[in-house]
Amino acid sequence: MPLVEIENLRVSFSQYGGQVDAVRGVSFVVNEGESLGIVGESGSGKSVSCSALMRLLPATARVSATTIKLDGVDVLKANKEDLVRLRGRSAAMIFQDPMTAFDPVFTIGHQICETIQAHRTLSKRDALAEAEHLLLRVEIKNARDVLNYYPHQLSGGMLQRAMIAMALSCRPKVLIADEPTTALDVTIQAQILQLIKKVQAEFGMALIMITHDLGVIAETVDRVLVMYNGEVMEQGSVAQIFDAPQHAYTKTLLASLKASFDPSGDATEGAAPALELRGLAKTYRVSRRAGLRTSQSDFHAVRPLDIVLPRNRIVGLVGESGSGKTTTGMMAMRLTEPSSGQILVDGADISTMGPAELKAFRRRMQIVFQDSYSALDPMMTLSQIIAEPLHIHGIGTTREQTEKALDWLERVGLPRNFGSRYSHELSGGQRQRVAIARALILGPTVLVADEPTSALDVTVKAQIIGLLKELQAEMGLSMLFISHDLSTVKSLTDSVVVMYRGRIVEEAPTEAIFANPQHPYTRALLDAIPVDNPRDRRERSFLSAEQLAAATPRFTTIQTGATPADTPQLVTIAPHHRVEALVTA
Repeated sequence: MPLVEIENLRVSFSQYGGQVDAVRGVSFVVNEGESLGIVGESGSGKSVSCSALMRLLPATARVSATTIKLDGVDVLKANKEDLVRLRGRSAAMIFQDPMTAFDPVFTIGHQICETIQAHRTLSKRDALAEAEHLLLRVEIKNARDVLNYYPHQLSGGMLQRAMIAMALSCRPKVLIADEPTTALDVTIQAQILQLIKKVQAEFGMALIMITHDLGVIAETVDRVLVMYNGEVMEQGSVAQIFDAPQHAYTKTLLASLKASFDPSGDATEGAAPALELRGLAKTYRVSRRAGLRTSQSDFHAVRPLDIVLPRNRIVGLVGESGSGKTTTGMMAMRLTEPSSGQILVDGADISTMGPAELKAFRRRMQIVFQDSYSALDPMMTLSQIIAEPLHIHGIGTTREQTEKALDWLERVGLPRNFGSRYSHELSGGQRQRVAIARALILGPTVLVADEPTSALDVTVKAQIIGLLKELQAEMGLSMLFISHDLSTVKSLTDSVVVMYRGRIVEEAPTEAIFANPQHPYTRALLDAIPVDNPRDRRERSFLSAEQLAAATPRFTTIQTGATPADTPQLVTIAPHHRVEALVTA
């Protein structure tokens, strides 16, 4: 008997001005131990379909189906007791954003224990022991400590592991993973995907993987369901979908996966760089308690670094979570004050400017934030959000500002009638497009893009990247592109800066980084890129910090011209190619 049976599922939402049909006639089956991938762009109905299966949709949703069964139970007719049993024991869900899925006022241990005790007759002590065991199973080494941590004390990757542990706590028959790696860097993503496959095999579970990333689909599933605009376009085995797609939309998705972009225009010779960071560093004072004593120490989030962004160029800044990428970008915009160093925009040092003097430079330098949900004001309409920079700088009348905002809404691929909507009415990808429109409406010359495509599906990602390239050609836009998506970095950027633990470990033209990486950490990042065809799946190995330190490159003074030192330093090994290495005489 199939674990999941859905036939002719229809879901609509009541909104001002009528109804929105989110899912229209979707049908699929998931058998025991099977892996199904549901892929499609933002707003295609992927998450809504699985939320309907779990009866997790809001009261404004109208759900109908010929059949919608989970573990043999008719979900639409299930009472409260049936739903309590189904959620957790029959099916468990890993949500897209673990930070919002966990309660911020309770510890990780308390929340996992609460889930265990809701479904199994265990004492608090036994539930805690089970929670610790589950955290160890998802490869959290300091599991006993993590039980007492609050959600904000864990990184994105650690929090996602804790979410998987909670999902596994009731030993479900079906694991639903809703975009489990969207916000994670490439190495953590590879680890989480490998972990999900491992626990699926270990527990004998079925898996439903919801994602817009075809690389994730190629890595993890046996069968694929392609959705668009609330409907199923195509379904089949993963090999069939990748090798012989039948529907035009599937072909478009696969073409977007392999999309490439022309190199940037020539840098302006002789002119000052668009952005230059000299010796920029950020240190935080951290307090630690040990019994009755409190000690303070310095945490070096970013160690002194130098980055040059030439005019009309795109420099990629890559590295795993916690490497200092976002902090560097925020300091470059003067949104985080640096502890030391200089920030030069068009040759002018803005690091010591006051608010009034700095405002004039704000028109030339803009940022796209990583989390579009918190970056958009929930009380403002989309047209007001996009027009806000024009209002702040006093550009045009209110009517002109609104009209220009609607034009930009259209340029980033959203209908003009979206202007009256609010941010909570959009999907994650749609919100990111609004954030990009707001950043670009002033026509800046310097753009810091902090993971601008992390929440976007492959087709929309290709559109946004194409738009950024077009604007670069039109306006001479220079971009510091912060990303964990190395496939996008490869096709978009002119050069790449690799960060690890707050310092630069390698910097080179993009082609050299991908063809001949010198630092072991760079090689580890490249090895973690998801495959673009299921035939290329492989087991990956991940290096520890100690293994990376042991594999640090070694050069002589003759090779580099650098002064010998006992600690690694950045040395030039080829034109425009620097790598952190030990230099010996």
